[in-house]
Amino acid sequence: MILYITKENFDRYKLKMPGDMISPVSRVIAQKVIDTESGDRLLEWGGKLFYFDRRKCFQVVNFASKLTLILVDVKMDDFAGVGNIIAHYLFDLYDYDPKMKKILELHFEKHPAMCFSKLHDRSAMATLNHTQSAYLDDGYRLYEYIENGILQTRKLNKQINRDWIFTEKINGKTDYFVSAEKYEKLIKERYLSKIVTR
Repeated sequence: MILYITKENFDRYKLKMPGDMISPVSRVIAQKVIDTESGDRLLEWGGKLFYFDRRKCFQVVNFASKLTLILVDVKMDDFAGVGNIIAHYLFDLYDYDPKMKKILELHFEKHPAMCFSKLHDRSAMATLNHTQSAYLDDGYRLYEYIENGILQTRKLNKQINRDWIFTEKINGKTDYFVSAEKYEKLIKERYLSKIVTR
């Protein structure tokens, strides 16, 4: 999978493009991910940093489905494992569906590595900006998810993907959809026949 993030955030987290990586193994793996997965919108995510209560938080959005996850208190040392955090929230989002969990297992088995690149996709940028202002209220909405002093990120990520209506222009017409349903439909189209025959 590829996580494209804004140039400012890319620099802030001191990330490197594949060609600039010091480790030859990391460089080869990252370049292979870029070469094979670029253009496959189901494998591409956009990301943007925002702040809540002086903590660095990260909003990520899937290019194909607009499925959106909010990652809270993402420190610089944690950023290398952001792919695992995304996987964790996806399994939690579909925890009621054993078939979907098998599909996600297969998906991450086929695409175990996440690399980073700079975000240039205007549609993803617009979605990130709109969600941050309209749904997250520039981070202030997260106060609503504090219960007994604990920020309920699982609840937040379920609600944003099951209750919030996303839009997309297709052939000049606006399509309205729930991102969790769209992601499920797209990933099942890709993998359902593979898990049945396994």
